[in-house]
Amino acid sequence: MNLIECIKSAIAQLLGNKMRTFLTMLGMFIGIGSVIMVLGVGSGIKEMMMSTFKDVGKGAVTIQSNNWSPEYMINQDDLAAIDSMKEVQEAILFSEQWYGNLKDYKDEDKMIVFMGTPYNMDVVQKLTIVEGRMYSEKEELAKANVCVVSETYAKAIMGSTDRKSAIGEMVELDIAGEKHSFEIIGLAEQMTFPGMPEEFMPIIIYIPFTTMDQITNFGDLRSYAGAFMTEEGYDPNETAYQVGRLLDKRHNTQNGYGTQSATSMIGQLDTIMSIVTGFISFVAAISLLVGGIGIMNIMLVTVKERTREIGIRKAVGASNGEIMRQFLVEAVILTVLGGIIGMILGYVGAAAIGSAFGLNIILTPSMITFAVGTSSAIGIIFGVYPARQAAKLDPVEALRYE
Repeated sequence: MNLIECIKSAIAQLLGNKMRTFLTMLGMFIGIGSVIMVLGVGSGIKEMMMSTFKDVGKGAVTIQSNNWSPEYMINQDDLAAIDSMKEVQEAILFSEQWYGNLKDYKDEDKMIVFMGTPYNMDVVQKLTIVEGRMYSEKEELAKANVCVVSETYAKAIMGSTDRKSAIGEMVELDIAGEKHSFEIIGLAEQMTFPGMPEEFMPIIIYIPFTTMDQITNFGDLRSYAGAFMTEEGYDPNETAYQVGRLLDKRHNTQNGYGTQSATSMIGQLDTIMSIVTGFISFVAAISLLVGGIGIMNIMLVTVKERTREIGIRKAVGASNGEIMRQFLVEAVILTVLGGIIGMILGYVGAAAIGSAFGLNIILTPSMITFAVGTSSAIGIIFGVYPARQAAKLDPVEALRYE
C-alpha cells in the first residue's frame, strides 16, 4: 500500500467513526485553538502598544523628580545644561497632571485631565490639532489663559455634534482651589484606549506651561517634570541615565530623579506580554498533551478492533513497515485536521475579542506553522507506539482474533 492509498484508507476510517473522531480531536481543538487565540490577541495588543508609542517617539525620555521638595525642581539652568549635551536634541519642561471634573450639558460630572505644556510639546509627543490651532510661543510667554482640548469636548460637555462649536468657548477649571477661565482655541485628537468606550475616556486639556506654572508653582518656570528627545545615533536609555546623574550633580542629590525612555517602556510591556503569553500557552500545552494521550489511546483501541484486518494484510504480503505507516498516517491526519480546525477556531475567537476591544488581529505565518507543525508532531509522537504495536502483531494470532 503506497502513501496515497494509506491516506485514502485513513480518511475512510476516520469518516466511518465520526463521533469518535470528533471526540478524539477535541483536545487538539482546545489546545491549538487556545494558543492561536492567545498569540493573535497578543499580537494585536503589541501592535496597539507600538502605535501608541510611535506618537511619542522612540528617542523620547521623560524626567521626573523623586522628591516633591522645591529644591528638587528642574529649573531653566538645568534645562539649558541638558540641552547642551550632544546626545540631546531638545529638552522641555511641563507641569504634572491635574485631575478634575466638568459639568456636562446633562449636569453630570465628566472626568478631565489637564496639564501645562510648552507650545513645542510635539518635540517629544505628537499632538495632532484637528480644529483650530495650538497656542503660540508668544501666547506662552504672555502667560495667556488659552487652552487646547480633546476633540470630543463639544459632544461630551456641550452636547453638540459639531466639534467646531467648542472653539471660542470658555472652560472654567478648579486649580489649587481657585477658579480659572480659559478660552478654547484648538481641538486635539482624542487619546483612545482599545476596548474603552469614548464616553469613558477623560477629556484632556492642554494649558500653556507658563500659565500653569504661574498658578500652581512660583512663576519662575521650574517644574518637577520634563522630557527630552535623544539625538539620532545615541542610546535613549544610556542618555536617560546620564541626564539623571547630571541633575543629581547639579542639585547635590543621589537618585533624586527618575528617567524613563519610550524604548524601555515598550520593552517592559513587551516582556510582560511575553510572560502572560508564555503562561497561557503553557496551560494550553497541557490540553495538547491530554489530546495526544487521547489520540494514542484511541489508536490502540483501533489497532485492537482491526487485529483481524492486520492479520489478513500480513498474510497477503504486507510488511511491518507498511502496517506501521498505515496507522501512523492515520494518527497524523487525525492530529493535523484537529490542528487546522483548532487554528480556525482560535483565529475566530481572537477576531471576536479583537472586535470587542478594538484590536487588529492578524493570522501570521508563524501561527499557521505552529498549528500544523505542533499537531503533526503530536500525531507522530503519540502515533508511533500504536503503529508499532500493530506492526508487531503475529499474523497467525491476528487471524485467530475474534
